[in-house]
Amino acid sequence: MVLLAGGVGIGGLLLVTLVQGLVDTWGWWALPVGILVALATSWSLLAVRARRIRESGRRAAVAAVDALSPTEFEHHVADLLRRDGCLRVRVVGGRGDGGVDVLAYTPRMVRIAVQCKHYPGRAVGPSAVREFSGCAWTDHRAGVALLVTSGRFTSAAADFGHRHRIQLVDREVLSRWMAGERILPRVAAS
Repeated sequence: MVLLAGGVGIGGLLLVTLVQGLVDTWGWWALPVGILVALATSWSLLAVRARRIRESGRRAAVAAVDALSPTEFEHHVADLLRRDGCLRVRVVGGRGDGGVDVLAYTPRMVRIAVQCKHYPGRAVGPSAVREFSGCAWTDHRAGVALLVTSGRFTSAAADFGHRHRIQLVDREVLSRWMAGERILPRVAAS
């Protein structure tokens, strides 16, 4: 206990000596500037640590998605849409789903067609995006076409999706969406 008190005493003495030296060299205005610099440095270090913790949590959450079945993945995506305020969300995936796994409406009643590809560790190719494009816009008359994968998209798939106004959600975007980021575009009512 005496050793601890001695360490605190020496640390306090060093701090007082440092502050006195700054004041003697730069004047009294150096004291509030020094305090502000110390606070800004502490805040910056805490912000970096918090960001690392959030990143770690996001990676763990999206890794948990890998354990879901394809049907559970569709329900997970439907839950994210509900959380973001979508209405009349229903999972329609399965045989005869018309190429769409989830249907929903934005709060402004714009129809959303969602295709879910539960491909952890695999890439979605352009043929899947092309097939979804046809059924989302034509068969389901969607205002928003959303293709969600637990994996990634090939560059050809991403290129086709962007050219045909399909919002692509890969593993990285999915992790941000799960963490609370809103990903749906702002669309006018139809």
